[in-house]
Amino acid sequence: MSFVFDLIMLVFKYIYKIMYIFSWDYIKEKWGHIGFQKYFRNMGWSFTGKIFSLLMSLIVGTLVARYLGPERYGVLNYALSFVAIFSFLSSFGIDNIIVRDLIKYKENKKSILNTAFVLKLTGGGLVILLSTVTSILIKNDFYTTVLIFLYSLQLVFASLSIIDSYFQSIIIYKYSFIAQFISTVAVSALKLYLVFMGLGTGWFILALVFEIAVYSFIILKIFIKNGQKIQFDFNFTLAKTMLSDAWPFILSSAFYLIYTKIDQVMIGRMIDTTSLGIYAAGVKLAEIWYFIPAIICGVLLPAIVNAKIVHNELYVKRIKKMFIFVTIIALSIALFEFIFAKYLILILFGHAYLGSIIILKIYTWAGVVVSIIMVLQQYLTVENSTKLIMISSFIGALVNVILNFVFIPKFGIIGSAWATVISYSMIPLIIIIYTKLHINSNGIKNIK
Repeated sequence: MSFVFDLIMLVFKYIYKIMYIFSWDYIKEKWGHIGFQKYFRNMGWSFTGKIFSLLMSLIVGTLVARYLGPERYGVLNYALSFVAIFSFLSSFGIDNIIVRDLIKYKENKKSILNTAFVLKLTGGGLVILLSTVTSILIKNDFYTTVLIFLYSLQLVFASLSIIDSYFQSIIIYKYSFIAQFISTVAVSALKLYLVFMGLGTGWFILALVFEIAVYSFIILKIFIKNGQKIQFDFNFTLAKTMLSDAWPFILSSAFYLIYTKIDQVMIGRMIDTTSLGIYAAGVKLAEIWYFIPAIICGVLLPAIVNAKIVHNELYVKRIKKMFIFVTIIALSIALFEFIFAKYLILILFGHAYLGSIIILKIYTWAGVVVSIIMVLQQYLTVENSTKLIMISSFIGALVNVILNFVFIPKFGIIGSAWATVISYSMIPLIIIIYTKLHINSNGIKNIK
């Protein structure tokens, strides 16, 4: 109890500091600092790109949901969630490792990128095979299996996400913004056309694949114009080292995808796709702002890594600030969604999705936990304590599956929402308690 009290007091202690950060005096003081300008500009590119993509996806996505109706919208989300459960294999857990290694071993940049590309391309092909075969084995209907196969194809194009990792490592985000802007406009126009033509669910699956393909080819072209290139140049020794560091992330990603997507798969199997469509609408709004803590953590990761190299005290200070900053933002957004859930659902999705209101009210609090998890995972990545991420994710996934099996038959989709929030909450508790007890003289241990 004393630890929980200390954590609560820590949050309130920094509320004043967070408020001061948004004051004009603080902004004017910090703007003169070159480092601040660098991170602020790049965070601005990321937020602008994500917010634009968010607004376009929200507007067009809700039109698609209204057009498809809860049942067909449920089928769509079942296919997406089914593939997502297997997608941990598409990266072999190396995404965070790539950024870290590109920062630490700049002289080995080409070999890191090329090896990572081959690994991710291989992983994408593996997911296509596994997700399709599994769908057949568990006797999904033929149409659903086709949708699963079609959506899994996007992982081939997603292998080029290693270019994003490169630009992230050198703190340049404007190129990702350009690629995201073009791909979002293109796929939004395509989805509107599909609605206008009255086409079926499969076409919207293909539109999602098209979006990833457009984004990947644009970012590749920018990468090449900057004098870089991707080759099928596989370094076996480097791959072995990367996988050795990343294998806990492979399992962590698997467990993460289980506890974030298994609820939708289980609802589709244990109830029906109409209930899944209603559930998915609430989840979509609850998860739509997750990009905010993700961007903050992603942009600040190079600063955290560099601080770790330079001075431990500076490193601890930056971890503290990121933790409190992300938590306050997450709490504010979750409270807003909780209060205005009814209006958000009715305005965006319509009366057919009235059942989504209670799902949004419950599920939105999971975002606070997810934000904390993101910060803690960044810290553990820098500390190379990836096994703790794996263990906590495994426990979260296990709790989620068990609670969904118990809650869905008794409470339906509301029970599934509660199962998700409870299982999410297990992860930061395990990480924080373990860190408090076992890590000496650095990192989050020093947050008092």
